[in-house]
Amino acid sequence: MNDIKNTNSNSATLKIVLSYAIVSVIYIYASDYFLESLVKDSNIITKIQTYKGLGFIIITSVLLFILVKKKLDILTFYYQQLIDVQKTSEDKLENSYEEYMSLFNHSPLPKWIFDMETYQFLLVNEVACSLYGYTHDEYLQMTIKGICPKEDLHLIDEAIEQYLIDGELIIPSVVRHLTKNGEVIYVKVKNTVVTYKGKKVFLASAVDVTSEINTQNVLMEINSKLQLASEIASMGYWTNDLKQSKIEWSAEVYKIFEVNPRTFELTLDSIKSHFHPDYQNRFDFSMFSKFEDNSIKEFEYKIITGKGNVKWLLERLYIIKDVDNHPTKLAGIVLDITKRKLYEQEIVQSNERFKMLARATVEAIIDWDIANHKVMWGEGFHTMLGYDIDKTDIHLWSNNIHPDDRELVLEDLNNTLNDPTKEFFNANFRFLKANGDVAYMQHRGIFIRDDNGIATRALGAMIDLTETLERMQKIEVQNEALKEIAWTQSHIVRAPLTNLMGFISLFKENIKTDTVDEKLCDYIIDSSLKLDQIIHDIVKKANEMEDF
Repeated sequence: MNDIKNTNSNSATLKIVLSYAIVSVIYIYASDYFLESLVKDSNIITKIQTYKGLGFIIITSVLLFILVKKKLDILTFYYQQLIDVQKTSEDKLENSYEEYMSLFNHSPLPKWIFDMETYQFLLVNEVACSLYGYTHDEYLQMTIKGICPKEDLHLIDEAIEQYLIDGELIIPSVVRHLTKNGEVIYVKVKNTVVTYKGKKVFLASAVDVTSEINTQNVLMEINSKLQLASEIASMGYWTNDLKQSKIEWSAEVYKIFEVNPRTFELTLDSIKSHFHPDYQNRFDFSMFSKFEDNSIKEFEYKIITGKGNVKWLLERLYIIKDVDNHPTKLAGIVLDITKRKLYEQEIVQSNERFKMLARATVEAIIDWDIANHKVMWGEGFHTMLGYDIDKTDIHLWSNNIHPDDRELVLEDLNNTLNDPTKEFFNANFRFLKANGDVAYMQHRGIFIRDDNGIATRALGAMIDLTETLERMQKIEVQNEALKEIAWTQSHIVRAPLTNLMGFISLFKENIKTDTVDEKLCDYIIDSSLKLDQIIHDIVKKANEMEDF
């Protein structure tokens, strides 16, 4: 502005001087010419030139005053305009700076201005303080590296070094920053070179994308888990664009069919060729038109893989139709259920063997599925106890324990059921048959428990001990009779026999002396009769044992 003033002032001065010089020259030459041509007397000419000089001074002074005043008025007007323009510019600049600082401070994004040489923070806005947790004064004591993880500091150095070389600032689109409490956040950063207080500096702004990155990470983790789950479950995904006749398989479908993705032709015919002969004619593609809109159908079928293996597959099919109810696209999943099918077959075979064993055994078998509240009654409940096992409920066993034994048996069962350390349940009790007869039963059972010790299944068998107990009672009676016979033989029989032996010995002595003692004969006869009666009693008891 001062240079403009000096230039205008010099220009005005030069114009005035030139004007003065031109007027003076014209006046001097013109006046001398007219004076010499009109007056010849030199004395008079001298006096006139003196008056002329005075007049010239007066005239030029007036002219000089007029010119200077006019130029000064013009210059004053120009200067005033320049001053007004300068003031307006300064006001606008100040307003622009204030507006910029207002936008900077109240921006919804964190912003920093930092020195490109020292990385020192020069200015930060309120959002940067709020988001990162540092105060304005704390920022001014820090560098840009203070909000970056140590392992990422090289990115700043490399970016600024590259800028100093070729003037291009390249920073990754997403970088990591650290808050005051050590939390790592992800931000998108934009850097611009600006002039601040007469010096080139970096203006940086950031957009917090932590939530977005975390969501992406979660989605990536979920997708990874889904992929892993698909591999573990041997499950694949496929689509078929019916309009474009384009089929797409996921990698897992190729693995299930055991074919090479690079050489296998994805056509309906090539896919169908891998169906097991039993299922070649069961899958008719025309049936898609009969499906309801957006319905899901499920199929199970066997295939023969590219390596010749037989597999069972479960397929869930989703049909997409257009406004005219015509199928436009198919999407589905394929699940390898070969192991499940084999397990099911083993279970069926195991159940059949169990049922055959239950029919063949004399025991009444109980299979109690505790978790699902189901009971399978063995054939013995019909053949041995007379119950129709097709029409009974799960309380057949508990309801028919003899009333006098029921409470004790069920209490013992519940205690065993709720004790995770117990595995076996054994009990003897009376049981009511279908015809009302009482049977003496022996129950032997085992509990199957999960990892938490909770019983999930119980297997038991009951044996009818009624005949056995009756035989045991007969044996006990016979034993008592035998004991009585033995006691009779050892005690009652011995007394008359001893007397008889003694009397016979005396009788022999009398024969030697030719003495006959009739009384002694009577004793012998009496002892013989008593012995005979005892023998008859023993025979009678023995006969009674046989009848029993």
